[in-house]
Amino acid sequence: MEITTSPHRPASTPWGRLLVLVVVLGPVSVLVLLPIGLGLERYVMSGDSMDAGDEGIAQGTVLFERSVPVGELRVGDVITYRPPEGAGEDGMVTHRVVAVRPAGVVTQGDAEPRRDPWLLPHDAPDVSKVVFTLPWVGYAYLVIADPGTWVLVLVSAAALAFLLSGEFHRRRRPGPPAERELVSETAAEE
Repeated sequence: MEITTSPHRPASTPWGRLLVLVVVLGPVSVLVLLPIGLGLERYVMSGDSMDAGDEGIAQGTVLFERSVPVGELRVGDVITYRPPEGAGEDGMVTHRVVAVRPAGVVTQGDAEPRRDPWLLPHDAPDVSKVVFTLPWVGYAYLVIADPGTWVLVLVSAAALAFLLSGEFHRRRRPGPPAERELVSETAAEE
């Protein structure tokens, strides 16, 4: 009986590892560091109140925004702000400015049939105005924010580590060939 070794992949070169690192971490670094350098804030569109076709903002879009005073807002601007207490909304809202009145700013979601029932007062703190958007990239942020995803990732990583460890291979393999032949010969003699 002849034992042959199976061919294996050659070890990756340092340049190959560097290329993978740049391809993976490059876009992530740009998405994280560039907005900070430009003084922008990032939000992910998690609802569908602004998803109204071509001109709307779909769920999963990353919004890059700059903080501006409420007095500088114009009709058509898309802003992210916290609605007044008692408005029935939890968290931040991203809607379009549809009117600027002496009493305050009126907003509405592009996909909503009615204007928001509250006014954003002119003396409110600064709000974030959308500068540009990046569609679909925000889904990665939304998935990461889900606790179930973290459990799945950790369990998968533990299973992969076990499979790649020597312990898994030691349990599956029979002993060395010499021991197998010895066991075969002993069984044949009996």
